[in-house]
Amino acid sequence: METAITKYGAFEDIGLSDYFENGALRRCIVRQEYRVTLPCGTFIPQYLDDGNRKKLLKSMTFYAGGALSSLILQQTEQVQTSLGSLPAEMVTFYESGAVKRIFPTFGSISAYWTESDEQALSPTLDFDLPVCAFSGKVINIAFYETGEPKSLTLWPGDSVFVKTPLGTMQTRIGFCLYPDGSVRSVEPPVPAEINTPIGRIPAFDPDAIALDGEANSLVFAPNGAIESLLTCTAKVVAADRHNKQTVHAPAFQSSFYFDDRQAVAPMKVRFSDGIVSFGRRKGPAAAVYDIDGSAFRIEPVSIAHCANICDACE
Repeated sequence: METAITKYGAFEDIGLSDYFENGALRRCIVRQEYRVTLPCGTFIPQYLDDGNRKKLLKSMTFYAGGALSSLILQQTEQVQTSLGSLPAEMVTFYESGAVKRIFPTFGSISAYWTESDEQALSPTLDFDLPVCAFSGKVINIAFYETGEPKSLTLWPGDSVFVKTPLGTMQTRIGFCLYPDGSVRSVEPPVPAEINTPIGRIPAFDPDAIALDGEANSLVFAPNGAIESLLTCTAKVVAADRHNKQTVHAPAFQSSFYFDDRQAVAPMKVRFSDGIVSFGRRKGPAAAVYDIDGSAFRIEPVSIAHCANICDACE
Protein backbone atom coordinates (compact mmCIF):
# COMPACT_ATOMS: atom_id res chain seq x y z
CA MET A 1 0.00 0.00 0.00
CA GLU A 2 1.54 3.29 -1.15
CA THR A 3 1.44 6.28 1.20
CA ALA A 4 2.31 9.88 0.33
CA ILE A 5 3.24 12.50 2.92
CA THR A 6 2.23 16.02 1.86
CA LYS A 7 1.83 19.42 3.50
CA TYR A 8 -1.89 18.60 3.63
CA GLY A 9 -1.36 15.38 5.55
CA ALA A 10 -0.65 11.72 4.81
CA PHE A 11 -2.62 9.97 2.06
CA GLU A 12 -2.65 6.19 2.32
CA ASP A 13 -3.42 3.67 -0.42
CA ILE A 14 -2.91 6.11 -3.30
CA GLY A 15 -2.67 4.98 -6.91
CA LEU A 16 -1.61 6.18 -10.37
CA SER A 17 1.07 8.19 -8.60
CA ASP A 18 3.84 10.20 -10.22
CA TYR A 19 6.68 12.10 -8.55
CA PHE A 20 8.94 15.04 -9.34
CA GLU A 21 12.70 14.55 -9.50
CA ASN A 22 12.94 16.05 -6.01
CA GLY A 23 10.74 13.25 -4.69
CA ALA A 24 7.65 15.40 -4.20
CA LEU A 25 4.30 13.97 -5.28
CA ARG A 26 3.19 15.24 -8.70
CA ARG A 27 -0.22 13.53 -9.02
CA CYS A 28 -2.25 10.62 -7.68
CA ILE A 29 -5.68 9.17 -7.05
CA VAL A 30 -6.97 8.39 -3.57
CA ARG A 31 -9.09 5.34 -2.78
CA GLN A 32 -10.71 6.46 0.46
CA GLU A 33 -12.28 9.62 1.83
CA TYR A 34 -9.92 12.40 2.88
CA ARG A 35 -10.57 16.03 3.72
CA VAL A 36 -8.25 18.76 2.49
CA THR A 37 -8.55 22.13 4.21
CA LEU A 38 -7.59 25.26 2.27
CA PRO A 39 -8.26 28.99 2.76
CA CYS A 40 -11.19 28.75 0.30
CA GLY A 41 -12.85 25.75 1.97
CA THR A 42 -12.58 22.11 3.02
CA PHE A 43 -12.82 19.57 0.20
CA ILE A 44 -13.04 15.81 -0.37
CA PRO A 45 -10.88 14.68 -3.31
CA GLN A 46 -12.54 12.17 -5.65
CA TYR A 47 -12.03 8.61 -4.44
CA LEU A 48 -14.87 6.72 -6.19
CA ASP A 49 -15.35 5.93 -9.88
CA ASP A 50 -18.99 5.96 -10.97
CA GLY A 51 -18.10 4.02 -14.13
CA ASN A 52 -19.70 6.58 -16.40
CA ARG A 53 -19.44 10.33 -15.94
CA LYS A 54 -16.83 10.65 -13.19
CA LYS A 55 -13.96 8.30 -13.88
CA LEU A 56 -11.27 8.07 -11.20
CA LEU A 57 -8.23 9.18 -13.17
CA LYS A 58 -6.60 11.95 -11.15
CA SER A 59 -7.74 13.11 -7.70
CA MET A 60 -4.99 15.62 -6.99
CA THR A 61 -2.01 17.28 -8.67
CA PHE A 62 0.78 19.23 -6.98
CA TYR A 63 3.51 21.75 -7.70
CA ALA A 64 7.12 20.64 -7.22
CA GLY A 65 7.23 22.68 -4.01
CA GLY A 66 4.39 20.64 -2.53
CA ALA A 67 1.46 23.03 -2.97
CA LEU A 68 -1.75 21.75 -4.52
CA SER A 69 -2.17 22.48 -8.21
CA SER A 70 -5.63 20.94 -8.71
CA LEU A 71 -8.36 18.99 -6.95
CA ILE A 72 -11.07 16.90 -8.58
CA LEU A 73 -13.83 16.63 -6.01
CA GLN A 74 -15.93 13.64 -5.04
CA GLN A 75 -19.06 15.77 -5.14
CA THR A 76 -20.01 19.37 -5.74
CA GLU A 77 -18.48 21.63 -3.07
CA GLN A 78 -18.76 25.36 -2.44
CA VAL A 79 -15.61 27.44 -3.03
CA GLN A 80 -15.23 30.87 -1.44
CA THR A 81 -14.19 33.53 -3.97
CA SER A 82 -14.40 37.28 -4.54
CA LEU A 83 -17.63 36.54 -6.43
CA GLY A 84 -19.07 34.76 -3.42
CA SER A 85 -19.57 31.05 -2.89
CA LEU A 86 -19.37 29.11 -6.17
CA PRO A 87 -20.12 25.40 -6.79
CA ALA A 88 -17.25 23.29 -8.09
CA GLU A 89 -16.40 19.75 -9.13
CA MET A 90 -12.82 20.75 -9.94
CA VAL A 91 -10.60 23.56 -8.67
CA THR A 92 -7.13 24.62 -9.79
CA PHE A 93 -4.80 26.73 -7.67
CA TYR A 94 -1.84 29.07 -7.93
CA GLU A 95 1.23 27.89 -6.07
CA SER A 96 0.42 30.49 -3.42
CA GLY A 97 -2.82 28.62 -2.68
CA ALA A 98 -5.09 31.21 -4.29
CA VAL A 99 -7.92 29.88 -6.45
CA LYS A 100 -6.97 29.91 -10.14
CA ARG A 101 -9.96 28.35 -11.90
CA ILE A 102 -13.29 26.78 -10.88
CA PHE A 103 -15.22 24.22 -12.91
CA PRO A 104 -18.85 23.91 -11.74
CA THR A 105 -19.01 20.50 -13.46
CA PHE A 106 -16.14 18.26 -14.49
CA GLY A 107 -17.41 15.06 -16.08
CA SER A 108 -15.47 12.82 -18.48
CA ILE A 109 -16.84 13.38 -21.99
CA SER A 110 -17.21 10.09 -23.89
CA ALA A 111 -19.52 8.23 -26.25
CA TYR A 112 -21.69 7.54 -23.22
CA TRP A 113 -21.58 11.00 -21.67
CA THR A 114 -21.68 13.85 -24.17
CA GLU A 115 -20.88 17.54 -23.96
CA SER A 116 -24.63 18.20 -24.19
CA ASP A 117 -25.21 15.92 -21.19
CA GLU A 118 -22.59 17.84 -19.22
CA GLN A 119 -24.01 21.21 -20.24
CA ALA A 120 -27.51 20.15 -19.16
CA LEU A 121 -26.12 19.15 -15.75
CA SER A 122 -24.22 22.42 -15.28
CA PRO A 123 -25.89 24.73 -12.73
CA THR A 124 -27.28 28.14 -13.64
CA LEU A 125 -25.30 30.83 -11.81
CA ASP A 126 -25.92 34.53 -11.22
CA PHE A 127 -23.14 36.98 -12.09
CA ASP A 128 -23.06 40.71 -11.34
CA LEU A 129 -19.90 42.17 -12.86
CA PRO A 130 -18.96 45.76 -13.80
CA VAL A 131 -19.30 44.85 -17.49
CA CYS A 132 -22.40 42.66 -17.37
CA ALA A 133 -24.99 41.00 -15.17
CA PHE A 134 -26.52 37.70 -16.25
CA SER A 135 -27.79 34.31 -15.16
CA GLY A 136 -26.35 31.41 -17.08
CA LYS A 137 -24.17 28.34 -17.24
CA VAL A 138 -20.38 28.51 -17.53
CA ILE A 139 -17.68 25.93 -18.17
CA ASN A 140 -15.26 27.65 -15.82
CA ILE A 141 -14.45 30.87 -13.99
CA ALA A 142 -10.82 32.02 -13.77
CA PHE A 143 -9.31 34.36 -11.18
CA TYR A 144 -6.18 36.45 -10.86
CA GLU A 145 -3.85 35.39 -8.08
CA THR A 146 -4.96 38.49 -6.20
CA GLY A 147 -8.55 37.22 -6.29
CA GLU A 148 -10.24 39.36 -8.94
CA PRO A 149 -12.24 37.53 -11.65
CA LYS A 150 -10.15 37.07 -14.81
CA SER A 151 -12.39 35.28 -17.31
CA LEU A 152 -15.62 33.36 -17.78
CA THR A 153 -15.91 30.54 -20.31
CA LEU A 154 -19.35 29.92 -21.79
CA TRP A 155 -20.84 26.71 -23.11
CA PRO A 156 -21.04 26.25 -26.91
CA GLY A 157 -24.12 27.95 -28.30
CA ASP A 158 -24.39 30.43 -25.42
CA SER A 159 -23.53 34.13 -25.51
CA VAL A 160 -23.81 37.22 -23.31
CA PHE A 161 -23.67 40.97 -23.85
CA VAL A 162 -20.80 42.85 -22.19
CA LYS A 163 -19.80 46.50 -21.96
CA THR A 164 -16.63 47.26 -23.93
CA PRO A 165 -14.79 50.47 -24.87
CA LEU A 166 -16.70 50.23 -28.18
CA GLY A 167 -20.09 49.89 -26.52
CA THR A 168 -22.09 46.81 -25.57
CA MET A 169 -21.04 43.77 -27.60
CA GLN A 170 -22.26 40.20 -27.83
CA THR A 171 -19.63 37.59 -27.04
CA ARG A 172 -19.59 33.82 -27.42
CA ILE A 173 -17.00 31.43 -25.96
CA GLY A 174 -16.41 33.85 -23.08
CA PHE A 175 -14.71 37.07 -22.12
CA CYS A 176 -11.59 38.18 -20.25
CA LEU A 177 -11.29 41.00 -17.72
CA TYR A 178 -8.54 43.20 -16.36
CA PRO A 179 -8.08 43.22 -12.56
CA ASP A 180 -10.04 46.49 -12.36
CA GLY A 181 -13.07 44.74 -13.89
CA SER A 182 -12.89 46.30 -17.36
CA VAL A 183 -13.01 44.11 -20.46
CA ARG A 184 -9.75 42.79 -21.89
CA SER A 185 -11.13 40.61 -24.70
CA VAL A 186 -14.31 39.27 -26.27
CA GLU A 187 -15.23 36.78 -29.01
CA PRO A 188 -17.82 38.16 -31.47
CA PRO A 189 -20.29 35.50 -32.71
CA VAL A 190 -20.22 37.04 -36.20
CA PRO A 191 -17.71 39.37 -37.89
CA ALA A 192 -17.85 42.70 -36.03
CA GLU A 193 -16.74 45.87 -37.84
CA ILE A 194 -14.13 47.50 -35.60
CA ASN A 195 -12.77 51.03 -35.98
CA THR A 196 -8.99 50.74 -35.77
CA PRO A 197 -6.14 53.24 -36.28
CA ILE A 198 -5.87 52.06 -39.92
CA GLY A 199 -9.57 51.73 -40.77
CA ARG A 200 -12.56 49.46 -40.18
CA ILE A 201 -11.66 45.78 -39.92
CA PRO A 202 -14.12 42.94 -39.22
CA ALA A 203 -13.01 40.95 -36.16
CA PHE A 204 -13.93 37.27 -36.06
CA ASP A 205 -12.32 33.90 -35.41
CA PRO A 206 -14.08 30.95 -37.10
CA ASP A 207 -11.85 28.50 -35.21
CA ALA A 208 -12.46 29.84 -31.70
CA ILE A 209 -12.57 26.91 -29.28
CA ALA A 210 -14.42 26.97 -25.96
CA LEU A 211 -11.46 25.94 -23.83
CA ASP A 212 -11.26 29.18 -21.91
CA GLY A 213 -12.55 32.71 -22.21
CA GLU A 214 -9.12 34.31 -22.49
CA ALA A 215 -7.87 33.63 -26.04
CA ASN A 216 -10.37 35.85 -27.87
CA SER A 217 -10.21 37.50 -31.28
CA LEU A 218 -10.81 41.10 -30.14
CA VAL A 219 -8.41 42.39 -27.47
CA PHE A 220 -8.44 45.79 -25.76
CA ALA A 221 -5.51 47.55 -24.11
CA PRO A 222 -5.90 48.74 -20.50
CA ASN A 223 -6.68 52.26 -21.78
CA GLY A 224 -9.51 50.94 -23.97
CA ALA A 225 -7.64 51.14 -27.29
CA ILE A 226 -7.64 48.21 -29.71
CA GLU A 227 -4.64 46.01 -28.91
CA SER A 228 -5.21 43.26 -31.47
CA LEU A 229 -7.83 41.47 -33.51
CA LEU A 230 -8.22 38.43 -35.72
CA THR A 231 -9.89 38.76 -39.10
CA CYS A 232 -10.82 36.23 -41.76
CA THR A 233 -12.87 38.41 -44.13
CA ALA A 234 -10.57 41.35 -44.82
CA LYS A 235 -7.16 42.05 -46.30
CA VAL A 236 -5.00 45.12 -45.79
CA VAL A 237 -3.09 46.77 -48.64
CA ALA A 238 -0.22 48.60 -46.93
CA ALA A 239 1.98 51.22 -48.60
CA ASP A 240 5.17 52.23 -46.81
CA ARG A 241 6.85 55.65 -46.93
CA HIS A 242 8.41 54.66 -50.29
CA ASN A 243 4.94 53.78 -51.64
CA LYS A 244 5.84 50.09 -51.85
CA GLN A 245 2.56 48.19 -51.57
CA THR A 246 2.17 44.85 -49.82
CA VAL A 247 -1.02 42.86 -49.33
CA HIS A 248 -1.60 41.24 -45.95
CA ALA A 249 -4.46 38.76 -45.84
CA PRO A 250 -5.79 35.68 -44.08
CA ALA A 251 -4.30 32.42 -45.31
CA PHE A 252 -5.86 29.12 -46.27
CA GLN A 253 -4.80 25.80 -44.83
CA SER A 254 -5.94 22.18 -44.89
CA SER A 255 -9.35 21.80 -43.32
CA PHE A 256 -9.58 20.00 -40.00
CA TYR A 257 -12.96 18.62 -41.06
CA PHE A 258 -12.49 17.76 -44.76
CA ASP A 259 -9.36 16.13 -46.20
CA ASP A 260 -9.72 17.62 -49.68
CA ARG A 261 -10.76 21.17 -48.79
CA GLN A 262 -9.19 24.36 -47.47
CA ALA A 263 -10.19 26.47 -44.46
CA VAL A 264 -9.39 30.09 -43.72
CA ALA A 265 -6.70 30.84 -41.12
CA PRO A 266 -7.33 34.31 -39.63
CA MET A 267 -4.81 37.13 -39.87
CA LYS A 268 -3.79 38.78 -36.60
CA VAL A 269 -3.49 42.57 -36.58
CA ARG A 270 -1.70 44.16 -33.61
CA PHE A 271 -1.52 47.82 -32.56
CA SER A 272 0.99 49.40 -30.18
CA ASP A 273 2.38 52.93 -29.78
CA GLY A 274 1.70 54.08 -33.34
CA ILE A 275 2.78 50.75 -34.84
CA VAL A 276 0.66 48.15 -36.65
CA SER A 277 1.82 44.62 -37.41
CA PHE A 278 0.40 41.70 -39.35
CA GLY A 279 0.89 38.00 -38.79
CA ARG A 280 -0.77 34.75 -37.80
CA ARG A 281 -2.65 33.74 -34.68
CA LYS A 282 0.58 32.72 -32.95
CA GLY A 283 4.19 33.62 -33.49
CA PRO A 284 6.00 36.85 -34.35
CA ALA A 285 4.66 39.50 -36.70
CA ALA A 286 5.45 39.01 -40.38
CA ALA A 287 5.38 42.74 -41.17
CA VAL A 288 5.51 45.94 -39.11
CA TYR A 289 4.56 49.49 -40.15
CA ASP A 290 4.69 52.95 -38.64
CA ILE A 291 1.07 54.07 -38.92
CA ASP A 292 1.77 57.78 -39.48
CA GLY A 293 4.35 57.04 -42.17
CA SER A 294 2.25 54.53 -44.10
CA ALA A 295 -1.07 54.29 -45.93
CA PHE A 296 -3.59 51.49 -45.59
CA ARG A 297 -6.58 50.27 -47.57
CA ILE A 298 -8.99 47.65 -46.21
CA GLU A 299 -10.61 45.35 -48.77
CA PRO A 300 -12.96 42.37 -48.39
CA VAL A 301 -11.73 38.82 -48.90
CA SER A 302 -13.89 36.15 -50.49
CA ILE A 303 -13.93 32.96 -48.44
CA ALA A 304 -16.83 31.27 -50.22
CA HIS A 305 -14.78 28.09 -50.61
CA CYS A 306 -13.79 27.97 -46.92
CA ALA A 307 -14.50 24.56 -45.34
CA ASN A 308 -14.85 25.72 -41.74
CA ILE A 309 -18.07 24.35 -40.25
CA CYS A 310 -19.29 27.79 -39.11
CA ASP A 311 -21.48 29.91 -41.38
CA ALA A 312 -20.93 33.26 -39.68
CA CYS A 313 -18.81 34.69 -42.52
CA GLU A 314 -21.35 33.99 -45.25
